[in-house]
Amino acid sequence: MDGPVALDLPVGWIAERYRLEQRLASGSEGTLWRASDQLAGGSPVVLRQLEADQSALQQQYRQLWPRLQGLLHPQVPRFGELIEQDGALWLPREWQEGRTYAELLASRQERQLVFGAGEVLLLLRQLLPVLAVLHSQGLCHGDLSPANLLRRDRDGLPVLLDLGPGGVTPGYAPPERARGEEPAAWMDLYSLAVLALVLLSGEPPAQLLDPHSLQWQWPAALDAEPAFKAVLQRVLADADQRYPSAAALLQALQELPIDRKSTRLNS
Repeated sequence: MDGPVALDLPVGWIAERYRLEQRLASGSEGTLWRASDQLAGGSPVVLRQLEADQSALQQQYRQLWPRLQGLLHPQVPRFGELIEQDGALWLPREWQEGRTYAELLASRQERQLVFGAGEVLLLLRQLLPVLAVLHSQGLCHGDLSPANLLRRDRDGLPVLLDLGPGGVTPGYAPPERARGEEPAAWMDLYSLAVLALVLLSGEPPAQLLDPHSLQWQWPAALDAEPAFKAVLQRVLADADQRYPSAAALLQALQELPIDRKSTRLNS
């Protein structure tokens, strides 16, 4: 399902349209709920609730929301109309049935497994066209991580979750972002490369990056894939060596051979 699910089942209505059903998560970026849209036959949706005391974040979302609503891509959930109720701001988006890559990785680790190089290469090829569209409209995801990437059940494609001005998952953003620089397209590519290393190794970013030398520990799966490793090294390199765009990175990855036998994703 779309994110972690808690057991409490509240009863409540938002704008006489959405019926709250499950609290999915709660934190500094508000509370996520699963709800049903009564104007769409009870179709499931996700609502983000920002309380009145989160006025700064509310304002950021008000400014960004029209641009997100204009972002039409099958691998990005559709965004509904903002709702203000009792001082809270509610942000609806389409529900996507599937499991996040954080959940998929955890499931594999229970069996002492991780993702193969072919799987990860295919994932990046499927995801980069989405980022190219996002970046072409002057938008950045800003927090690419396994928890914010979902594998959709009906077609197996990756879907971007939690676009917005929220926080950054530790370890996935470059140092420049951690120092307070505004999100940029190249930062999404950097985060994508870190995500690839995490899926290949099963280790969190903090275990893969030496804090003193700032050198990455490369997963053993890449020993047999030197060309793929070289591409990821370039993504994580200094500014003068990075790929200039998602399209350029996609072109480099499309030139690599891929083992189709290793791209079938198991649970």
